[in-house]
Amino acid sequence: MIAYKKGMTMKEFNFNPYKALKSLLEVTAPHTGDDFLKVICFELKKLFDADLVFISNALNCNPTTEVKILYSTSNETPDSFELKDTPCELVYKDELIIINKNVKILFEKEACSSFESYFGIPLHDDSNTCIGHISIFSEDQREIPKEAEDIGLIFARKVEAETKRALLENENSKLMDTLYNLSITDPLTKVYNKRFFDDKCSQTFSQVKRNVIKATLIFLDLDDFKVINDNYGHETGDTVLYGFASILLQNTREDIDFVCRIGGEEFAIISLDSDVNSARKLSERIMHDTKTFFEKEPYTVTTSIGIALFEDKCSVWEEVYAHADNQMYKAKETGKDRVVC
Repeated sequence: MIAYKKGMTMKEFNFNPYKALKSLLEVTAPHTGDDFLKVICFELKKLFDADLVFISNALNCNPTTEVKILYSTSNETPDSFELKDTPCELVYKDELIIINKNVKILFEKEACSSFESYFGIPLHDDSNTCIGHISIFSEDQREIPKEAEDIGLIFARKVEAETKRALLENENSKLMDTLYNLSITDPLTKVYNKRFFDDKCSQTFSQVKRNVIKATLIFLDLDDFKVINDNYGHETGDTVLYGFASILLQNTREDIDFVCRIGGEEFAIISLDSDVNSARKLSERIMHDTKTFFEKEPYTVTTSIGIALFEDKCSVWEEVYAHADNQMYKAKETGKDRVVC
């Protein structure tokens, strides 16, 4: 701990350790995450009769020269700042810092402020490295009693524990998101798979039945794909599937049109806010772009397309599926490389 004191009378600092501990246990207990940091900051501001309290996280290390503000009791605090010429810089030497007076004189960046005293508490990670800090500023010159130092340290340990819990929760959430995305993604083409297709069709059909949305289902099947596989090999076939999927993605709207690989060389697009006319135009663009994309290859790539409406007169979504599938086979039977709806 470093303390700056020069023999003059300081403002009496009334501090009730029992009240502070009671506040820590009762007020902060129901809160987690960002809400927890907000409560901690305002409780410290109240308990220490302070004018500004914030919690930071290091943006770099060895040494730490810049920090990000996780929460502040003032809206005027910047999102991040450089530590040089601030009292916060001293805390990142992993020391408890108490400055009783003249903060605005001792530190260049505080020259325009009205702060006199400062209490800084380091925050640590599991390896006991200083990775953040709590800053408590006051416009009064005053000494911090030992009891207040101890309470500040207890609050800091609480912040460290919540930070670790939130980090673990965030990592678990990201892992779950990754696993879910893998479970609904076709590994070759990176579009949605049959599992997602079934769920999305069911959801879309329910919304259509409630008159929430209108939607179409587009079935696309690559013509004579087996010939490409047999003559040029499965690696070339995989390249064609990946390229065709990229064409579908380029022609569709994110979070409105959902491109899925149903299996083999069959794809589907669940198109929200869409009618037969707009679905036909989309299909024709896809047919054109497919020919253009593969025109320099020694093989020909075309697609047969069937379109069906998600209609409320259907009893189940599988009827829409069957209708689009039938339309696609009609396109095959009538010459391929065409749209039937």
